[in-house]
Amino acid sequence: MRTINDQVQGKTRGHNLKNFIIIQCTLLIALALSPVKALASDDKSKSNTPAAPAGAPAGMVPGKPGGERNFYEVMEDLMADFEYDLKTGEVKGLRDLAFRNVATSENVPPSFRNHLELLVTERIMKHSKTKVIQCLPCRAKKTTLNGDQMIISSPDTNPQELSRIAKMAGIMNFIDVAYSYQPQAMIMSLYISEPDSNSIIWSRTYNSETSRAAAFRRGVDFNQLDTARRASEYIPTIQYRVAIGWFSEPNLAVRTGTLTGSFRMMERYDNRRKEVGFELDYNRDVSTISNTSADASENVWAGINLTMLFMHAWNFIGDEENFNLARGSLFAGVGGSYHSGFLGGLARAGWEYRLAKHWAVSASLGYRPEASIFVSGTAAGVVKGIEFGLGINYIF
Repeated sequence: MRTINDQVQGKTRGHNLKNFIIIQCTLLIALALSPVKALASDDKSKSNTPAAPAGAPAGMVPGKPGGERNFYEVMEDLMADFEYDLKTGEVKGLRDLAFRNVATSENVPPSFRNHLELLVTERIMKHSKTKVIQCLPCRAKKTTLNGDQMIISSPDTNPQELSRIAKMAGIMNFIDVAYSYQPQAMIMSLYISEPDSNSIIWSRTYNSETSRAAAFRRGVDFNQLDTARRASEYIPTIQYRVAIGWFSEPNLAVRTGTLTGSFRMMERYDNRRKEVGFELDYNRDVSTISNTSADASENVWAGINLTMLFMHAWNFIGDEENFNLARGSLFAGVGGSYHSGFLGGLARAGWEYRLAKHWAVSASLGYRPEASIFVSGTAAGVVKGIEFGLGINYIF
């Protein structure tokens, strides 16, 4: 019995030892492969998603799909708007400034306050001759014991103390900054006040969603952004343009090629989507430019003539006009042409492509109903038919 039991126990021990060795080998292989997988996943994440800037709130990851922008790029737009106001002299009270308070929203790291103060200081010193004074006593907190109570006070709650500190440090005005970061936008508010009366001299709020710098980078005229958000207030916008083109016009005997100069004045409304105004044209027969001796008595387009049209246009620009993209515009007009001994009507329609901010290429098609031309009081014939032409426009 002992021999049999010893044999059974020996087999059991050998079987357990074999299983233990297999388990140990499996663990060693798993541990050896896991760092490789981790490194591979780290490399993949590094190659696909860049790291967020240090100190930036969560969610603002540069290059992340979904249209999110870099935190500091948006911040730079706000600083550029403030810089623009400094250049144009919009900021008042720039005399021996000192920062009093820099407040940020709770989701912004406290260390960002120093960075924000340095950004504002850099813009002020770059575009003005103002001294920026470091006022450490303005932010110092004073602790006093009143019996068993400990009272902590600061100059913010004591205007007399703040005024005394300003006089001692030679501070003329204080500047305060409030910054808020939200998932939809960044908002930065600044105001400048006097130490004695604590009256506000200048105040301005900058919003990343209505940023002038961001609009210019997108190729959008900043003036249309405010108009889009103030539907109750109508601000007319007058647009002028000059154009030169070639037209094929009906004449008495044969069709005539003319060199045409145009001037158009239009009022834009419906947030730039529509235009209404008038156009003046002068047509000159191309053959009479080089051959001045040609008979011009029976040529409508050889002498002095004038075409006037009442115009309307529909602009296909979307929600906002982007100068970086080609925009289409459909226009139509009715009017007439005048020449010595000739007065005829005209209906014209066309399409144009606007390129950049000031240029446009247009194609026009019109119809002139039958009208008589008189030479020395005698009817010499009629002018009627289709006109068509191409033009290059410069928009002011």
